[in-house]
Amino acid sequence: MADCQSSPVRIMAWIMPRTISTALCKCLSSVDGMEIWFELFSYASFVRKEYEQQTGNKLPMVYEGNEKTVRDAAKRFESLVGTNILPEKVVYHNVQKELEASTSKYIFVKEGYMAFPDKKSRQYLPKGFKHVFLIREPHKLFTSYRKAMYQHLTNVGIRSGDAADEEAFDIGHDDPVMNANEFYSGITDLWLYVRDNLDPNPIVINTDDLLADPAGVLEKFCNLTGLPYSDSLLHWDASPDVIKNWIRVSDNIIKLANAFFETAVLSSSFLPPKPAIPIDKLSPDVRKLAKVSMPHFEKINQFKI
Repeated sequence: MADCQSSPVRIMAWIMPRTISTALCKCLSSVDGMEIWFELFSYASFVRKEYEQQTGNKLPMVYEGNEKTVRDAAKRFESLVGTNILPEKVVYHNVQKELEASTSKYIFVKEGYMAFPDKKSRQYLPKGFKHVFLIREPHKLFTSYRKAMYQHLTNVGIRSGDAADEEAFDIGHDDPVMNANEFYSGITDLWLYVRDNLDPNPIVINTDDLLADPAGVLEKFCNLTGLPYSDSLLHWDASPDVIKNWIRVSDNIIKLANAFFETAVLSSSFLPPKPAIPIDKLSPDVRKLAKVSMPHFEKINQFKI
């Protein structure tokens, strides 16, 4: 367990969509001295990928001396998300430097597993962090993701929102944002990389367990990381104002994805798990993705706390 009295507690949380990570951020925000970093490396990855696809040029990984190019890349990505992006917040070296320089007593960094896709980006992985991986049973994750993504695409005008269109929607092929086919293989590959190179005992949390037993899982998590645990972590202020204190690439980046974040942002506790839907009642795309993903899930789930 980390010694929170003598050194800061720094936690890097690797996530897939729909793994209760934003609610966990809100929960941990109630810890005095906590600093939440919300997906800055993930957006650095998105901006880099979009810029290189559009221009055929490599995006610099350092901001200083490359300000004009980075501002151009940020502007190109802004047209996709509909909000201003702080250019200095979407460059790997800058984010690493600011994160490692933080003097906060507790730091919790939420990042998508895809944030560091290659050797070039992984040299900017911040040092001195305990790593935690959030996973979830594939049928539940993909059912939740399908619902949220379809609603998001309807909100931004890409899907029609009618019943026939929703039934025809296939998250394995029709998702313009992320590749659901690689969620589990991607996070498992990153888990192996972290275990072999950065943290020999990364924490794994199955967030179905977190929903079923918040006190038990949170206490284990705190004991392993050095965060202070008390039952006060089980309930928090429902106001969304706390997210204003999170470090983000844009003030309204969370609001723009309400289909994904609204429930968590307005939450005041972890909600009890819903009854599982029989597999034969799930949509074909969910069943297909879950079948392919299950071996990866089972491999990493063996190490859950």
